[in-house]
Formats: sequence, structure tokens, C-alpha cells
Amino acid sequence: MLTLMLLYLSLPPDVNGEEQTTQGITVLPGEFNICFNFGYGGDDLFPKDPETFEKVLKQVKAAQFTSIMATYADWKVDLCKKHGLKFVVNLLTDDYHVYKNVEGAKKLCESLRDNEVIWGYHLFSDTNSKTASGRDRDINNANSWDPTHPTFVGFVKTSGMSRLTHPDVLAYYDFHWVRGPHLNFPHLQAYSNQARKQNAVFYRWLWVKSSFNNTGTGHQLRCLYTATTSMAHGLKGIFWFIGQDMMDQKTWEMTEMGRDIAKVNETILPLGPEMMKLGNPEAVYSTPTTRTNKNKDKGAEDPAIPSPLAGFPEDHLFKVTSGEAVVGQFKDSDGRTAWFFANHNTYAPQEMSLEFREATKGISMFNRDGRRWVPLEVENKSVQFKLAEAGGELLRLEK
Repeated sequence: MLTLMLLYLSLPPDVNGEEQTTQGITVLPGEFNICFNFGYGGDDLFPKDPETFEKVLKQVKAAQFTSIMATYADWKVDLCKKHGLKFVVNLLTDDYHVYKNVEGAKKLCESLRDNEVIWGYHLFSDTNSKTASGRDRDINNANSWDPTHPTFVGFVKTSGMSRLTHPDVLAYYDFHWVRGPHLNFPHLQAYSNQARKQNAVFYRWLWVKSSFNNTGTGHQLRCLYTATTSMAHGLKGIFWFIGQDMMDQKTWEMTEMGRDIAKVNETILPLGPEMMKLGNPEAVYSTPTTRTNKNKDKGAEDPAIPSPLAGFPEDHLFKVTSGEAVVGQFKDSDGRTAWFFANHNTYAPQEMSLEFREATKGISMFNRDGRRWVPLEVENKSVQFKLAEAGGELLRLEK
């Protein structure tokens, strides 16, 4: 299911002087998406023959991915349908490049309207400091050619992020474990706020290399930490970067790194349908922390609450009396308040305890195994639950 919104825009001319569309359609994805890809250039590096391509799809499906991104071909989409995968069309290939071959792109997009296997269109993933008008043009064009599927535009960190007029999926990468762990929360705050402001959703490119030997339990936990702290900020999809590290392109079997990512996917995917019912968070709060995300004692110079996160207000519905977490507060599709708790600590579990200001009609937590909501015991207006290492849990307030 897709959500469509009609927006009336007054846009500047394109960088080449071409007038842009003055009316656009925002198309929001209806499913949580975990995408396998071999990059976003003109050649996607997937096998060229259907038999080997299908072998890859079986590996991808088993690893708990929900989609692939590739250059378009009818037979590829047919095989994705066979194996229950969505197809993200990369509109940066010569035959239908979104701005270098506009007629080709238009013809393809128009032909894919209402195709249930198509997730949507990848338009751009790069620095965007000077090309926002071109990206607005591309989004407008793709939305007008096919108003039934969303578009994806990704940036480096926050370069140009706020300059788009009406994105569908607003994405980014910072690869924070390798390029600076301090980048995680500032960028999450920026994209969460921007997505809420523009009624968009945000995704991340997540690098499968976490600089912790890049295999094994530590690697899995670092990747999971990035995913869960992002989900607390409203993340609705992940493009894992990059397939060449997750799959051996000689045998077309998953590597050890790919098997690690499969375990991360297995942990977060059951929460996906519920996350899609929540939209963007109303607010994101943090408890004070006594240890770093690497489970080390914090120095005296470190703030109690990791910057730039905000603490819970004094009049909040509950007080966190035990545990260290970043918490996204949402409203679900039935108007209930929900919270996603993400562990601040990558390597140590948290025993969470919440003390509510007033008696409640009940607090439930989503159970991954049964894929159902399970009531938590409320005793003296308090509830307890456990956050696994790097883990995340979804709770809601019953009416």
C-alpha cells in the first residue's frame, strides 16, 4: 500500500534553464525495505543470465532482504516476483537514465505503473550541495510518470539534504563506525526532523564494514546498533552497502560478512510492518548514559546525554528508572502512543524499568517470534523489560 499526497509547488528553473513541473506527487512506501545491491552505477554487477540471477535471488531472500536494486529487465522482475522480492529500479543506466535519457526513463516508468513487484526508483546517491533543483526535477518527473511508486534520493551526510522541495524517500550515508562514531546521532536527528517536516520517510545506506574485524558477533552488533538507533528516529528502510562484500561473485554464495548481515536482518525485519504503522516520531528522547556505545566508562568530559539528543521532559508519561536507551515516541495508525527503545550500548544488555506517572490500561511489547503484541506486567505503575546488546524493542500504550 502506498500513501500519496498532492503538493503544489513553485520551483526554480533547472540548472540548465529548463522550467520544472509546478505540481508534484509525494509517494510514500508502504513496506519496510531492506535492499541488497551491487552499487548504484550504470552496471549493477548482477549475473546476466537468468539461471545464475535466480541463484542470487534465493541467497538474498534467505538472508532476509526484501528487495534488490538493479538495472531493469522484464525477466529480472518476473524472477523477483517468483521469490517474493521487490525490485528497486536504478534510473541511472544509459537506456533510461533519469536526466540523461528522459524519454527512455519516462517510457519505462509509465510502463511500470501499478506493478506490484516494483518498489520504486533510485534517482541519486551523492553529494547534493549544488544540484537540489535537478533532483527536484527528477523527483517531479518520476512521480508524474509513475505516481504509484516512490523515489529514492540519497546524500553524503547532510550535504544538500534540506534543499529538496518534496522528497519521497530521503536517504543518506555517513558510515559512522569507520568515519566517526560521533556522527551517528547528529545525522539521525537531522534526517528525522527533515522527514517529519516534509512528510517524507528516511532511509540509510549502511556500510557492512564496522571496523571490528568485519565478521563475527562484534560486527553483527555494531551493524545492529546502527539499525536500531536509526529505527528509534523513524528509519523505514536500509540499503546495505555493498553486495560485493556480502556475496562472492565467483560462487554467488553469501560470504561470512553476508551471513552476519542476514542475522541483523532477521532481528529487525519482524518489526518492519509495525514500524510502518508509526510514521515519523513525534519526538526522540534519551536517558543519561554512564558508558559509551562501546561499553567503556565515560570520561568526565562526556555529557550525561549523548549530544545532540534531548532528555525526557519532567512531565513525560513515564520516568526511566533503570537502563540506558534512546527512545522514539510515535503515534500508531489507531492513535495509540508507541515507543521504540534502542540500546545505547552495543555490547551490554539493559534492564529497562519505566515508572508511569498515572495508572495505565496496559503496556504491550511486540514479540518478534510470534509477531504479535504481548501485554507487559504492570506493577505499581511500573513495567520492566530487557534490551539485548545493540537491541531495540517496540512498546505501546493501550487505550
